[in-house]
Amino acid sequence: MPGGGPLPLPAAGQRPWDAICLGLNASDHLCLIPRYPVRGSKLRMRRMINSGGGQAATAACALARLGHRVSYAGAVGDDQAGRLAQTRLGEFGVDTGGLVVKPGARSQEAFILVEEGGGERTIVWARDETCRLEPDDLSREQLVSCRLLHLDGHFIAAGLEAARVARAAGAVVTLDAERVREGTAELVSLCHVVMGDRDFAQRLTGKDNPTEALKALADMGPLWAGRTMGEGGAQLLAKGELFSHPGFAVRALDTTGAGDVFHAGMADAILLGQGPGQTLASACALAAISVTALGGRTALPDRAGLEAFLRQHAS
Repeated sequence: MPGGGPLPLPAAGQRPWDAICLGLNASDHLCLIPRYPVRGSKLRMRRMINSGGGQAATAACALARLGHRVSYAGAVGDDQAGRLAQTRLGEFGVDTGGLVVKPGARSQEAFILVEEGGGERTIVWARDETCRLEPDDLSREQLVSCRLLHLDGHFIAAGLEAARVARAAGAVVTLDAERVREGTAELVSLCHVVMGDRDFAQRLTGKDNPTEALKALADMGPLWAGRTMGEGGAQLLAKGELFSHPGFAVRALDTTGAGDVFHAGMADAILLGQGPGQTLASACALAAISVTALGGRTALPDRAGLEAFLRQHAS
């Protein structure tokens, strides 16, 4: 069967939320540096900013910036970083009704060194294991009220339950797949779209060949199974047909959050009823725009900005 058609999902306007993004959020401290420091040395930074981060939370902000009605589900501690998380999501118009505060827990924070001249970054992070979204924290009312549920795969138990509920209600379930852990295979089987990092499919399926690994991944249940390849773009196997996009050449300042934004681009295209080829183009475009500024949420475009970029880079 050809894979070029869109995925079926509830029509626009039928439900309160176009998308719910479930997973991590973080407080990112980003330092732009001229070069990576030698151990024991001192180095003057070019610039420093503090920004919201985290896979699902950043994807939620990107989708809201594009005009979608978005709700977020995740967990924070009762600390300054946790309080900032809600404020920063709200600045993009993201609903935080699913954000749960864990008393005594430390929210995730990351310190990120970004090397000038290429955008390569080094991340050091910390998060209490108690700062975790659990199945009992979920709102069934929230989950059945969306057209699309996007997961980042970090809270496996909560993700499994959310996927079951949203899928049963007719929503499309998408997964930003990175780590392989207990429960990951089951979560993959519940998702309509699984887009992993470069070698996620190989690690999960045991297949050395990337294309064969994507086929094995698709055999587990997803209608669309793909992988991101950094500057090399992305591939997507949709109902047996392999689609590819080379990515867009831009001057990268910071690659932090590019993957998170890529997944928001995929979700956006799916919500608009686009097929796999258009979806890859939109996702690659959104990620390319995001790397032109310091911080994963600094350069998120609105609808007009994304469409203008795609027009300018049309082949």
